[in-house]
Amino acid sequence: MKKYAIIGEHLGHTISPSIYNALFKRIKIDATYGIIEIPKANFDRDVEEMTKMLDGFNVTIPYKEMILPHLKAFSDDAKSMMAVNTVDLSMTGFNTDWQGFYESIKNVDLKGDSAFIIGAGGAAKAVCFALKKMHMKIYVKDRTPSKILELKKLFGVNLEDPLFENVAIVINATPLGMYPNVDDIPDIDLKKFTKDCVVYDLIYNPAPTKFLKYASTIGLRTIDGYKMLVNQAILNLKVWSMEEVAEYLLSVSDQFHSILDSL
Repeated sequence: MKKYAIIGEHLGHTISPSIYNALFKRIKIDATYGIIEIPKANFDRDVEEMTKMLDGFNVTIPYKEMILPHLKAFSDDAKSMMAVNTVDLSMTGFNTDWQGFYESIKNVDLKGDSAFIIGAGGAAKAVCFALKKMHMKIYVKDRTPSKILELKKLFGVNLEDPLFENVAIVINATPLGMYPNVDDIPDIDLKKFTKDCVVYDLIYNPAPTKFLKYASTIGLRTIDGYKMLVNQAILNLKVWSMEEVAEYLLSVSDQFHSILDSL
């Protein structure tokens, strides 16, 4: 039996095991996908021991950057971002975050040349990478100046406030609003942006978040994290050489919201 898992610190919100285990069952693959929670203080000491029996794993908050010294190699995009969310059997790190995000917005009608990102961690790096490929001007807000400066070095992001009328999309790349802290909301005044602005929350549990609900009430278009999640899952399965499962998930991706419970 092949074994996969997601590694993080507080994983009560994740639905990844439900998705992958249901897919394995549907395709009759002898594999399991579990959860490995590691306290941040113990991560460097424990992560290699806790992953050595896995055939592959995902990495989530807050370890997308902390995992780097424990890997043997990186894909070119993961190396550019210095952030990893998927690891294969050879302990090579990949970043499917940026591709999942890109696939979820590439056909969205964005009216403006700028993007405003809330947060500057591993998820924000992936978003910046995708937005650079779309030739967007990127502005970032975060409470940690050193993280923003790293994004400036990697992607040339802007540290000042944008011209709000030029912002096509606002992205929450923080855990604010994620289950179980569903009442948390990013500290940003969405009324400064035009009615054409899209508000995207990378969080998928809950969906929509309180942040997106508020955006909807003031007339802004919204996108939740589900489409990015399924796009990532397809890419992750390909990294793990599970093409058959990836192709099945791709074939049902448009109905992902409605069929998840029946998988």
